[in-house]
Amino acid sequence: MLRTDPSSLSSDAPAWVTRGLPAGTAAHVRAEGIAVSLGERSVLAGVDVTVSNGSRLAVVGENGRGKTTLLRVLAGDLSPDGGAVTRIGTLALVGQTLDVDNDRTVGDLLKDAVGDSLTALDRLDAATEALAAGEAGAEDAYAQALEVATVLDAWDAERRIDVALDGLGACTDRSRRLATLSVGQRYRVRLAVVLGSSTDLLLLDEPTNHLDAEALAFLTRRLREHPGGL
Repeated sequence: MLRTDPSSLSSDAPAWVTRGLPAGTAAHVRAEGIAVSLGERSVLAGVDVTVSNGSRLAVVGENGRGKTTLLRVLAGDLSPDGGAVTRIGTLALVGQTLDVDNDRTVGDLLKDAVGDSLTALDRLDAATEALAAGEAGAEDAYAQALEVATVLDAWDAERRIDVALDGLGACTDRSRRLATLSVGQRYRVRLAVVLGSSTDLLLLDEPTNHLDAEALAFLTRRLREHPGGL
């Protein structure tokens, strides 16, 4: 059984991210009694785990022991055979690979990440115009739009991602097709997009892969500064 907070999901969101408003200190993902089997092989059995705001958890084990499977279950990318998962807030999973088609660009990936912020700013602009025109209900609409934009820190969304792209040494050319980038460069772009987003919970699958010393130092600083859970 899979239980998810509907307010945190968007139908056009990539499989590795849930969208909506950050939940702040209330954010968490809780898995209870998780079981996953591949054929006759039991990968996970009776697993309980909670990732909450401010938590720092590391899953350590040999290859093939179910680390990636557990992260996919927590993110909602894989439905377990048994157990329940509850999520509150926004969550992003950065897996080890990123499947892309021939047309998707770096800019498309960034647009996905800042889409909620850009929408919030558009709604705030519209509410501001309605307020100036003295339309009925404009004050409440403006207050709500301002609250959403503030929670998302929407004004700074694109700059945060630009900083992360630079810090990780990732491609900054918005027109560059993802399919033309190396596996390592695609990973850096996607990691930068997630680090620059206002996401409550970050699930990172072997995040040091494809990073040089400078990028690793930047990642370490950002994870230490992240106010949500890891």
